[in-house]
Amino acid sequence: MHPSRFFRYCPRCGRAQTPPEGTAPFLCSGCGFRYYFNAGAAVAAFVTRPDGKWLFIRRAKDPGMGLLAPPGGFVDIGESAEAAVERELKEEVGVQLQGVQFLCSHSNFYPYGGITYPTLDLFFTATLAPGSNAEALDEVASLGWYSASEVGAADLAFDSMRAAWNLLCERLSRPADHQAPRAPS
Repeated sequence: MHPSRFFRYCPRCGRAQTPPEGTAPFLCSGCGFRYYFNAGAAVAAFVTRPDGKWLFIRRAKDPGMGLLAPPGGFVDIGESAEAAVERELKEEVGVQLQGVQFLCSHSNFYPYGGITYPTLDLFFTATLAPGSNAEALDEVASLGWYSASEVGAADLAFDSMRAAWNLLCERLSRPADHQAPRAPS
């Protein structure tokens, strides 16, 4: 259910309201309070190491429990996407990154607690900093290092991740003389 369906009372004046339809903003008929339902920001990083393998976690919780994902999470208020990806990878897998580069963004829907949150997922590529070792930490069932050919889009938890992984794999398969920017090595 879209978050707007939960707005039955104005958060400013408390007046009963009819929730807005679709993605329309909430507009209180009493005090005029207006609230726009924007996408939450999330980040994830496709991290590679010198042997060309990529780091993926296996999700410990729903949504997508048991499926693969690049490590990541939600951006905190006041935090840049770059800072969020560094923080989330430290929290989930205990690693330091280097060569962080923006890859792409995709819209997504994140079902949680009976609400479907619209998100804008920002994907990055990075390399593992020397001396950094990945381990399964916060909300991670396990992790593994995989070659690009070992991970299919269907193995990934969300449509946005599938699209980003497909784009990265496409870029990795291009001949070097015609290639767009590659993941850092």
